[in-house]
Amino acid sequence: MSFALSLVKNRPDAEDACQEMLMQMIRHWEDFDGNKNLKSWAFTILYRKCLDQLKKKRRFLNFFQKVALESEYSVREKTEPESLIQTALSESILSRLKPKERACLLLWAKEGFSSEEISRVMGCRPGTVRVHLYQARKKIKAMMERGNEKKADVPSG
Repeated sequence: MSFALSLVKNRPDAEDACQEMLMQMIRHWEDFDGNKNLKSWAFTILYRKCLDQLKKKRRFLNFFQKVALESEYSVREKTEPESLIQTALSESILSRLKPKERACLLLWAKEGFSSEEISRVMGCRPGTVRVHLYQARKKIKAMMERGNEKKADVPSG
C-alpha cells in the first residue's frame, strides 16, 4: 500500500490499485510460475496498476482542461484545479521525481530489491533501472543542496 500511495499520491487511487492487483493475482494464480518470486510478481502488477491510475488521472485532467477552456470560466477558475494538484505534488521531495524514478527508488530503498528484480517488476533492462536510480538520487541531492543553501541564507536571530 505504501508503494502504491507513494506513486499515485492519494489513498483512494492507491487502494484501488492494490485491490486491482489482488484481483489480477487471484484471476491468474494458476498461471503463476512457482519458481519465480511471488513478491516480485505482486510488485510488477501493482506498479502497472499504479501507472494505469496515473494515466487515468492525466486523461481526466486533460479532459477537464479542455472543458474549462471551451467553457466561459474565468482564468482563475481554469487554473484552480491545476494549482491544487501542483500543491499536492510539491508536498514532498519524492513527488518531484518522475514516476519511474520514484518507483525504482522506492523498490530499491524500501523493499530492498536489486536492479535485476526491479527490472523484472518494471519491464525494462537492469541498466535502465540503474539510470533511473542515478537520476533520482541526483535530483534528491540537488534539492537537498538547494534546501541547505536557503537555510544558510536565512540570518539567525
